[in-house]
Amino acid sequence: MPVRAVLFDLDHTVFDTAKTERIALGAVARTVGIPLGPRALAAYREVNTHVWGEYRAGRITSKELRVLRFRLWLARVDRDPGQAKTMASLYLERFSARGDLIAGASSAVRQLARQGFRLGVVTNGIDRVQRRRLRASGLYDAFATVVTSERAGFTKPDPRIIEIALQRLRVSAAEAIYVGDDPTVDGLAANRAAVPFVWFNPESTPPGADVAIHYQITKLNQLRSVL
Repeated sequence: MPVRAVLFDLDHTVFDTAKTERIALGAVARTVGIPLGPRALAAYREVNTHVWGEYRAGRITSKELRVLRFRLWLARVDRDPGQAKTMASLYLERFSARGDLIAGASSAVRQLARQGFRLGVVTNGIDRVQRRRLRASGLYDAFATVVTSERAGFTKPDPRIIEIALQRLRVSAAEAIYVGDDPTVDGLAANRAAVPFVWFNPESTPPGADVAIHYQITKLNQLRSVL
């Protein structure tokens, strides 16, 4: 069947999340006097990766995630974990206000919209944060639906989060593709939902996962050749 819909992951696929994270975390760190050098940033990213893994596994909620990552990070950098709740709130405010995009994302998404494809977002992110970032990026209106794990009640790689998007766009799995940066999360969710997976892999990294990858791209404008 011809492709009628394109579903996108957001973080590290459409959004330049590393840039947004670095800027927002730097602003928050300054308020409590933590120098955000390479070690502190690496410690935060390690803790954040762990906490998001716990969230995907269903062992913590999104609300717990927001504070826990800062509690663990503060402990790592020998600061008072009691500041975690305040830092979590400030961080989300700074983080969600930015719409930093991967190079070429805006033009790629808008071209697909002009060509008549139905576009959707499927993300494990916090609902209000992801929607605010999309508005800041100027791309919010390009997507016919935005499905977040917080609202859906499912996190990737659970295929039901993708199936919700398919239902809203009124297309079958065979009429869609899913574009994401993480084979073990995005790819597995797409495989389980029977949606062809397009791996956005700008660093040409080996997959390292037993996942069916139908297409691989290093730039988002290469989606033209896929479609």
